[in-house]
Amino acid sequence: MQLSVTHPCCRTLLLLLVSNLLLWESEAVMPICSVRNGRCFGSFEEMLERAVSLSEEISKKAFELFTAFDSQYAQSHQLINKNLKKCHTSSLELPKPGSQAVQTHPVTLLKLASKLLRAWQVPLNHLVNNLPSLKDISPTILSKAKEIEEKSTGLLEGVKSILIQMQNGDTEDENYPGWSGLASLKSETEDNRLFAYYNMIRCEGRDTQKVETALKMVKCKISNKNNC
Repeated sequence: MQLSVTHPCCRTLLLLLVSNLLLWESEAVMPICSVRNGRCFGSFEEMLERAVSLSEEISKKAFELFTAFDSQYAQSHQLINKNLKKCHTSSLELPKPGSQAVQTHPVTLLKLASKLLRAWQVPLNHLVNNLPSLKDISPTILSKAKEIEEKSTGLLEGVKSILIQMQNGDTEDENYPGWSGLASLKSETEDNRLFAYYNMIRCEGRDTQKVETALKMVKCKISNKNNC
């Protein structure tokens, strides 16, 4: 017996499929995919290509965000003269060039990307929600921060889907560094708040580049190239 699209079972499946596609990138044209356990899977190569492309977009937006924030606040408040704080993700490093990078398994690199993206979920949410409290904050800065948060959520969903395919359905969550910078963002002293945002945006930009590099290394290894 054929089920119509109005059947409750079909409606649930369609909703799950649409939800997953929207997380990847609402304006993108996605390939036809198969659905397993409520998740949408395209071919491995298509998913990896999309993840790399999205990571490049995020890196570009992160650079633009830092440039805009630096231009509006850094010089006038002498932020560049202060000692920058250690990023909360500093323990998550890419393999060093050479034999270590060559020997690193693609799953290890994907897990690194996943940890970095997870580690920024909460900070990015607070960044977007608290930036409007800054005096004379530019709409451009606000829109770029929001876009980075949304695209990072989509990329994390994509990386998780790729990992599931590579690990035969293993979805075990990885430990990732916690963030404790909320108090600084809400400091009563404006200069302290500005420096906290400045350092946070700088760190986020560095980590988006790490994610992009990790995914490009995976793509290179999967392509069986010898110079990854």
